[in-house]
Amino acid sequence: MTNKSNLYFIVFLSFFLVSCNTRKAEEKLADKRLSDIVQLINDNSLNAAKIQIDSVHLLFPRLVAKRKIAASYSDTIVRRESARTLAYCDSILPIKQSEVDSIQKNFRFEKNAKYQEIGNYVFKTQITEMNSNRNYLKTYVDEKADFYLISNYCGAKIEHTSVEVSANDMFAHSDTIATSEAANHSFNDAGSHWEAVTFKNDADNGVAAFIAQYSNLQIKVTLYGKKTITYYLANTDKKAIVETFNLWVVKNDVAKLQTEIKKATIKIERIKGRQK
Repeated sequence: MTNKSNLYFIVFLSFFLVSCNTRKAEEKLADKRLSDIVQLINDNSLNAAKIQIDSVHLLFPRLVAKRKIAASYSDTIVRRESARTLAYCDSILPIKQSEVDSIQKNFRFEKNAKYQEIGNYVFKTQITEMNSNRNYLKTYVDEKADFYLISNYCGAKIEHTSVEVSANDMFAHSDTIATSEAANHSFNDAGSHWEAVTFKNDADNGVAAFIAQYSNLQIKVTLYGKKTITYYLANTDKKAIVETFNLWVVKNDVAKLQTEIKKATIKIERIKGRQK
C-alpha cells in the first residue's frame, strides 16, 4: 500500500470512527428525549410531550428507529386524549339532551314531508297561522341546529333589508339582506303587502342574543329599507325568541359533543388499524 493509499485509508477510518461516535452520541441524546417523553406522558403533561416528540423528528432526522418510537408515543397521546374526550362527552351529552327535550316541550315540530327534508321547531305562540297580518320577529330552530330569525312585515311597501333592536342606549343591528336575495321575500295578496326577511344563524348579527339578554326591558324594533318603520316587540314574542335562542344554544352544544365523539372515535380506530 502506497503512502498516498495509507493516507486515504487513515482519513476514511477517521471519518468512519467520527461518524460512528457521532451516531452513538445522537442515539444517546435521542434515547434521553424518548425517556423524557414517557415520563411526561405518565405525568399527563401531554402538550409538553408533543413538543419533545417534535424535537426528536427535528433533531434526529437520520435516526429512523428512534423516530418510529416517537411516532408511537404520538399515537399513545392521541389515544389518551381521545379517550378523555369520549369520557367527557359521554357524561355531558345525556344532560344536554335532557335540556333539549325539556325546552322542546313548548315547541311544535313542523315538517312538510312533500317539500321539506329538514323539519323545524317553532315556539307554540309563533305558529304561522296564528300570526298573519302583523309585524313581528319570528324565530325557529331546525333539526340540524340552524337558527332562523324572520322579520315579518305587513303594510305599505318598505322593501326592508335589515332589522335593529334597541333598549335604552343599547342596540343590535342585523346583516343586510338585499331584496334580490332569496332570503328576502315579498308578495301581494287581496290588496295587502307582506315582506319576510330571513336571517340564518350569525346573519342576525346578535339580534336574538340581544333580545334574550334584555327581555325584561321594552325593546324597539326598527326595520330599515326604502322606508323605515318602528314598533315594539310584544312580550309573547320576546318569550318565544328567548326560548328559541336557548334551544339553539343547547342544540348546538349537543351537535358539538356528537361531533367530538365522532372525531375521537375515528382517531382511535385509525390507530388500531395501524397497529394491526
